[in-house]
This record gives sequence, structure tokens and C-alpha cells, in this order.
Amino acid sequence: MHLIPRLRFGIAKLYPSSLPLDSLPVIWYIPIRNVCLASDRGRNPQVVTTKIDKDALLGKYADNLSNSSNKVHYLSYARDFLDHADGLNRASIDRYLNILRQKGRKPGTVNFAFRVIKRLFTVNGLGWEYRRGEAPAIGQRDEHRPQLSAEVIQTMVAAAKDGKLHDDEMCFLTLSTTYGLRREEMVDLKPEDVDLANSAIYVSTVKFGRQRYHLIPPEIHPYLAKHDFSQVYSLTGMSQLFWRAVNNSGLGGLKSQRLGWHSIRRAVFDGLINSGINPFAARSFLRWKGATGELAMPARYYGNVVVGLDGTIPLLEEAKGDEEIFQHHPFLPMWKGEK
Repeated sequence: MHLIPRLRFGIAKLYPSSLPLDSLPVIWYIPIRNVCLASDRGRNPQVVTTKIDKDALLGKYADNLSNSSNKVHYLSYARDFLDHADGLNRASIDRYLNILRQKGRKPGTVNFAFRVIKRLFTVNGLGWEYRRGEAPAIGQRDEHRPQLSAEVIQTMVAAAKDGKLHDDEMCFLTLSTTYGLRREEMVDLKPEDVDLANSAIYVSTVKFGRQRYHLIPPEIHPYLAKHDFSQVYSLTGMSQLFWRAVNNSGLGGLKSQRLGWHSIRRAVFDGLINSGINPFAARSFLRWKGATGELAMPARYYGNVVVGLDGTIPLLEEAKGDEEIFQHHPFLPMWKGEK
């Protein structure tokens, strides 16, 4: 049987010449830019291709993701792109992004999908045809990043201290207003992460930020002590807990707003900057990716445990920067004087 190169989705592959193009199977291949031809003295060229199926692409991408609760969300976008794509190139990405726009997806969602696809290509060693600055733009009016006012947070803290909030609502409100914890970071907390005896809490930071210890200031000790950190929460459950805290604080009028724990995180950052905290120190405190900067190497050389005759305890040299943060913290003073 004579074999000739045929094209399927613009990708070269050897198939019998008698088969019509429409009957060729749908198989995923890396797009070929420089087709490599091997021949016997210049005759009978063979097209060299590298085959990668969709499951392999997704598998490698999944292996590169952290084990946070967001993993399924990221994978859903990568899988949706592959389900729609007719190739692995810029044209296919552009078409998919246009599909999202036609479905009414917001610019922020389109930009997020773009970043997921870029990571999918990168971890699989696929060529990326976009240049810096060509990602889908997000206009200021297209963004929705609400933060709670200091007055709203004061109202919620007062409700907690007056016993209007349940212990779990009070605990996570305390953590959120003190450390600006993300929803995923609160869900990931385990009993061994909260060491009240040594005034230390370990945050399994998401979004590739630095996982680190924080100091626990005395103002919030009693509120953390009341909570059972062995209790398991889902991301949805943690979002519902936020709204229970809002409603139990007498702020049910806010239900029309798109709010969540991140609304407090933004308020913490804004309050720290307005209190005179260096933006880099604030970024580090909130565990942003790359926030350590030139302090990355000194941070690595801090010991993180002390080994003594009675066992080991966490050594919090790196977390001592929290002390300055606490001196200027916008919301920590609200928690003083437990009722």
C-alpha cells in the first residue's frame, strides 16, 4: 500500500492515499513548524511527528499544579480548551477565547483562561506564539475587586465579641482580619498548623506564594482556642460561612454585593499601606508570590525549628517581621478586650 503524507488539522501524518480526509481519526499532535524529512538517498521522504494525546497533555499539566482546592477549577479550563481546539497553535487559542466572549464570559475570565492555556503549553513543551503584552486586556471597569470598609469590619468584629457569631465564624473572621487569609488557606488549616503554646500558625499559602509561619498576637489567642481545627470545610462551605458571619453581624443588606473573604484581604492590604507599612513588607505579610525578593536567600537561612532536650519547637525568626506589622495593623486593635 502506498503511503502519502496527509493533513489533519494542519498536522502532517502518514495515511493510506485511498482514505478520504474526512475519515481520518482525530488524534492530537504537536504542531509542526520545521518538518523533518528522513529519506533513503533522497527518496521516499517520511514525515517525523511527535504524538501527544489530550489525556497526556492534561496529565502533565495536572502534575504541575499544586494540590490546592483550585486544581479542579484550573483543569476544567484546560480540558475545555482542548475539547474545543482543532490544533495546538495560536489560531486555536484565539478561536477558543472568542468562543468564551460569545458566551458572555467577562474579560477577567477570558484572561484567566489565557493564562491557564499558556501554562498548559509551557509544561508540555509546546511553542508559545504570543509575545509579552498580547494577553487579553482587562479594563478597569471590567474588574470587580470589592473590599470591605473599616466600618463594616468593625461591625463584624463587635458582633463576634458580643457573642452574635458562632465559634467557627468568629475564628475565621479573626484569621481573615489579622492575616488576610485566602479562602483556600483557611480550608487547608489543620490542628498541627495552629500552635497556640508557641504563638505560631503555619499557612499553606496558595498561588505559589511562600508557605510560612506567622506569629499569633495575644489579642486573637482566645478566639482561635475556641475552634476545633480538625473540622473539615469545603471551599463552598467556607464561602457560606463568610455570609453567615455577615448576616449574624446584622449586615444582611450587603447580600446584593459580590463579596467574600478576599474582600477582607484587600482591606487588610489597604489598611497596612495607609498605616505606613512598606508595600514590600505588606506583600510579604500577605504571602504573595515573589514578595520576598532580595530577602529570599536570608529567609532560607533562618532556622525554622529549635532542637532541644525536650524535643523541637518552631523557630520564628522569619515571622518576627510580623511584630512591626502588628504595631500598625488596621484591624488587630479591634480584637482587644475579649467579652
